[in-house]
Amino acid sequence: MLTTDRRCRRAILLGAAVAIAAPALAQSPFAAVERLYGVGASVPHRLYSTWADRFGPDLGLDLNYVPLGSGAGRRAAVERQADFGGSDTNMDAADLARADLAQVPTASAALGFVVNLPGIATTRLRLRRTDLLGIFRGDIRTWSDPRLRASNPDLELPHLAITPILRREVSGSNSLAVAWLSGAVAGREPGVSMLDRTPGLAVFGAHGVALTVRRLRGSIGFLEASSARQFGLEVLDIERADGTFETLPQSPEALERGAGSYLWPLVIRTNILIPRDASQRRRSSMVARFFRTCLLKGDTLAASVGYLPLPDAIRSDAVRKLDMLFEGP
Repeated sequence: MLTTDRRCRRAILLGAAVAIAAPALAQSPFAAVERLYGVGASVPHRLYSTWADRFGPDLGLDLNYVPLGSGAGRRAAVERQADFGGSDTNMDAADLARADLAQVPTASAALGFVVNLPGIATTRLRLRRTDLLGIFRGDIRTWSDPRLRASNPDLELPHLAITPILRREVSGSNSLAVAWLSGAVAGREPGVSMLDRTPGLAVFGAHGVALTVRRLRGSIGFLEASSARQFGLEVLDIERADGTFETLPQSPEALERGAGSYLWPLVIRTNILIPRDASQRRRSSMVARFFRTCLLKGDTLAASVGYLPLPDAIRSDAVRKLDMLFEGP
């Protein structure tokens, strides 16, 4: 059986073969489009697919993006195994310079918790930060735990084992959730991820989290909100800084305005990583052309599938970075 890392490498290498072959295909008189290949974070997968369907034909581009996680995206970009990588975590300036990569933000998304708790409406369940911390540290093992009942006095929580569902691969969602949860852990050992000690199941990809939560009674996981909706899952109501709860705003504008007042959800800003070296210039220019069009014309589409368009100042800076890579009219 292949390990996760070997599966990632195999998928990247297969995709890289497509990317390497793409120029030859595009130069054929029978080829109608240029094919671009990207690997990376699962959070923007639905957005990039939506943008590709809308803008790809007009630009003569066929974009194939494989959601293998932020770690795979960074590796694919650094090792030139794809035309671009996707990552929900930022590379620092030194690493970008060393790898000769441009890092460009594309959109933001909200991350929240999803559960499978038979007989309990998701909209009524209240999990405070301390409750979530107890679950993912392994201190709270059943839904009937007195601490969860205290947070939900009006619900008959079942005596059912809690199974946390985690991402197996390196992902921006994991990193963000760890940062949020571990902020409340005093004396945590440096460099030790609390999720390494979480009792539960580790699955591959956001789709793996969604499908497992849908099928497994008593499970809980964290997902980007639009992915949760895509799989028919509801995100739990969020705890505000004042201890009250509120439903996740459906409007991207409302979510961005309220982000500072919520303890949850967390907002992920996702990026693309594009090679800047001369040997990749032609293909990087095509990537830049595609995402430049998306940033300038794709806000409405982004909002329609549950993503947050970039603030004007950040988008302008992103377009400027893409202009530096784009060759052509």
